[in-house]
Amino acid sequence: LSLRRSLMPRTLEGQITMEKTPSYFVTKEAPRRIYNMSRDTKLIVVVRNPVTRAISDYTQTLSKNPTIPSFQALAFKNVSTGLIDTSWSAVRIGIYAKHLDNWLQYFPLSKFLFVSGERLVSDPAGEMGRVQDFLGLKRVVTDKHFYFNETKGFPCLKKPEGGGKPRC
Repeated sequence: LSLRRSLMPRTLEGQITMEKTPSYFVTKEAPRRIYNMSRDTKLIVVVRNPVTRAISDYTQTLSKNPTIPSFQALAFKNVSTGLIDTSWSAVRIGIYAKHLDNWLQYFPLSKFLFVSGERLVSDPAGEMGRVQDFLGLKRVVTDKHFYFNETKGFPCLKKPEGGGKPRC
């Protein structure tokens, strides 16, 4: 992570540097490395229903590799007893409490904001308001910055004034 920080733009007084990587939360070494880089780091974790998350993970993998076993075959160690296979990555990633325990060895809970992936879709401006408050920023991202993309089935950011494509 020290290499990552050196690749980030310099942060001046009053500016915020952000890094977004889904794998950090589930990577065992990440909390210690981030703590050693900056103990003042604020952490934003986007979570969603773990079952929905696992199914989404599976369908993405299936679209790239149609020959993988069924979801049921991968998710269960024993279907008749309902014993889940927590070693399968699609399930393991969604065991948020396990990953959080690792982070709480380095950062207090007050350094975390948990954002609902479901509410990011149903109320993106509301969730972004919580993020802005957590970061101590003025609320500049509001409802007027989003539109619902019927094709994708979720909200997208509108085109910036200077042009460019909408971001979904």
